Amino acid sequence: MKILQISTYYLPNFGGIEQVAYDFSRILKKQGNDVKVICFNSGQETVIDIYQGVEIIRVGYKRKLASQAISLRYFFELKKTINDFKPDVIHIHLPNPLIATYLLFVKPKYKITLHWHSDIIKQKKLKQLYAPFEKALLKRADKIIATSRIYAEKSESLKNRLNKVVVIPNIVETEFLDKLTEDDKSQIEAIRNKYSGKKVIFFIGVHREYKGLRYLMEVSQYLTDDYIILIAGKGPLTEELKQKISDLNLINVKFIGRISDEEKKHYLWASDVYAFPSITKNEAFGIALAEALYCGLPAVTFTIEGSGVNWVNQDGRTGIEVHEFDSRKYAQALMSVSKEKYGANARKWVEENFTENAINNAVKEFFKI
Repeated sequence: MKILQISTYYLPNFGGIEQVAYDFSRILKKQGNDVKVICFNSGQETVIDIYQGVEIIRVGYKRKLASQAISLRYFFELKKTINDFKPDVIHIHLPNPLIATYLLFVKPKYKITLHWHSDIIKQKKLKQLYAPFEKALLKRADKIIATSRIYAEKSESLKNRLNKVVVIPNIVETEFLDKLTEDDKSQIEAIRNKYSGKKVIFFIGVHREYKGLRYLMEVSQYLTDDYIILIAGKGPLTEELKQKISDLNLINVKFIGRISDEEKKHYLWASDVYAFPSITKNEAFGIALAEALYCGLPAVTFTIEGSGVNWVNQDGRTGIEVHEFDSRKYAQALMSVSKEKYGANARKWVEENFTENAINNAVKEFFKI
């Protein structure tokens, strides 16, 4: 089959949707399909390149509005790509409201499938403007992927379209996490030695409001002296959070900045607990959470109504779910989980549900339209 994927961006521009689009491209190609991707570029220029055997049309843009890249040129590039490629299926990753609207106006004759990563949560005005187009797209779609049954059933947009929904979780690239060279092992041991005598609580992600890092700052005040929190990544809240640490003299919290995938792997294997304190449905699944579980790290999460996070982290099996946004209870949970009790179950859960082998057949069946 010919499958055109429409993603917000695409690797090497990193993000959750971008990673999933890449994973699907890789799996679909292995299954013998012809795959092409159209997305936004990170700059103003429109370029076409090949990324790991897949042609990527990266459309430039000049500005953003409510986190949405704006480009009129994208409409014409999308129309041209569809007319030239003639895909059997157009698979669009959402939310991507402007491009979803463009797709409706292009009026392709081909099958359309949706990959529903998240509802539009924060941008209320954009959601209101986009609502009639979203409704039309849901009606036009032949099938819809949701990353968890919980999210689909609680989504205002999807709950009346469950007859079209197929649950296909996001994928953890286990081969990369398992492949440990002698240098990797040395780096892992170096991290353990650096924080010798401390139990390491690890977090990685973009420092945005919904990630709940303000809570993690509060949590640190209730931890005993033998715990340290390492926070990887950067984002809009980084400097504010660092200032709070300084003001409160929190010596058990360290910001380690942006780290590479290799470094992330080292920290996952070297740590004792994974903190995932997200607080809203913007966090629909949690690939980083699933990666940590695969590495045998028990996780602590908050209850997020309608989010797949509380399915990915199985309360009492792979970690602990804190049912109120209570920093003291969260700290208690971080100190009570252990690799010995939860680690093997966490890894097995991911192996059985979130690996390429686990979902390969589901992907194949989904695109038999």
